[in-house]
Amino acid sequence: MYNSPFFKEFPEIKKKNKGKFTAWAKKNGFKDACSAASAVMAKKDKYSEEVVKMANYAKNFGCSKK
Repeated sequence: MYNSPFFKEFPEIKKKNKGKFTAWAKKNGFKDACSAASAVMAKKDKYSEEVVKMANYAKNFGCSKK
């Protein structure tokens, strides 16, 4: 997998942004960040660009099934 030309380094979250999406999700009544990410990505036009970016990151890197 790591030899794939499509594999890139895991994008790091800046220290000041760690936990930001999870906090937003809980404040807005979601059970956890993954359920919030799914809801946001389903209705992107309802949320700010910043929230959509955080949700996309969470969905791609934090909520993947193993």
